[in-house]
Amino acid sequence: MKPIFAMMAVLVPALSALAQTSSDVIWKGDFEAGQSSFSGNCTAGENQWCNDQIVRAAQMQAVTSPTVQGKYAARFEVKFGDKYRNYSDSRALMTGPSTLWEDEGSERWYRWQSMWPVGYVGTYPKWDQLATPSARSNGGSVVEWHHDANGAVETGSAPLYIGANDANIWMCIVDQATSACRETINLATLIRGHWHDIVLHAKWSSVSSIGFLDMWIDGVHVLPMHYGSNKYPGMRNYLVVGLYRNGEIGDPNLTYSNGNHVYGTDGTPGVVYMDGFIVGKTQASVLSEALLTDAAPVTPPAPTPDAGTATGTPPDAGVATGPLDPSDAGAVTVANPADAGNIVTTPTESSGTSGTSTSPNVTASSLGGGSGCSSGGLPLAWTSLIGFAILMVKARRRRQLQPVKRD
Repeated sequence: MKPIFAMMAVLVPALSALAQTSSDVIWKGDFEAGQSSFSGNCTAGENQWCNDQIVRAAQMQAVTSPTVQGKYAARFEVKFGDKYRNYSDSRALMTGPSTLWEDEGSERWYRWQSMWPVGYVGTYPKWDQLATPSARSNGGSVVEWHHDANGAVETGSAPLYIGANDANIWMCIVDQATSACRETINLATLIRGHWHDIVLHAKWSSVSSIGFLDMWIDGVHVLPMHYGSNKYPGMRNYLVVGLYRNGEIGDPNLTYSNGNHVYGTDGTPGVVYMDGFIVGKTQASVLSEALLTDAAPVTPPAPTPDAGTATGTPPDAGVATGPLDPSDAGAVTVANPADAGNIVTTPTESSGTSGTSTSPNVTASSLGGGSGCSSGGLPLAWTSLIGFAILMVKARRRRQLQPVKRD
């Protein structure tokens, strides 16, 4: 068997290099240009990000630690008062070039890594329901697919949000008519201080029988082929990344009837880290990026049972002030900023802090084929490679066994 392994040692690096330069990779936003990754990269086909929405430089920083892919990751910070222009709520957001605009029927693969730090607070007292302790606002979304209205005046919430509360990583799929979460799905248990490796296979459509979302977190198929509309009719989706939360969270002037501050006096800063964004046409194209392997992968426990349909609204509800482009991720002028529903779990900042792995373990074999079905077998490329190596070894042995011809 030694010749097989020798041949594999030669062919495997070549296969990996081929995957990393695949024409099926559409775009990378992995922050490897450092601080210049966040804005100015607006040409179609250009990697990294086009526009940012911040009011303080500290809100969006390229950092060398913690990272999980490449040299840099991104740190996002939001606190009370971080309202960009006349837009809704507190935000530290960025958008990519026009490469990331998705039309009806567009099918894409996405991959990124998110880390909510150990001190992350996932729910806060709801500013307008302080007499109801169970009424909570969540800590905000980190990834959304926004709608652009094709130059018309935009209204309402984005079609899709992903974020985390105190216990779970969640997804909100929005009902356009109400701007509320049509579905709130608990995808996976949140592990603070751990890089969650997230892979999303999406087909964007306003038709419920065509559109789907297919998702893995840390190699677990948490959302298998979930059909439903995920784009508004006549509009396009585009990717928005960063931290976005209710603008009332952190108000230092808000007090209870006894005079105690609801949120403290420091603006209640929230922080998340993101890394390794890549978009491709195929599963293999987004799995080509190597992640750091300085710790064993973590197998998270099962998520809390799904809370069902949300009764509130996602963070980006309201009426826009004008036509929206990728630099305007949710311009709204509502008097009472909405949030992502009433979360009735008591906040437990220390919950889920076990597990500090920086090595999510997602492979092509753990994700299955392009149809979204899980598979425990080897991917086709690897199977073919092994078969080729075996054939080469057999041919060599046949040559060795042939009789020597003598004169």
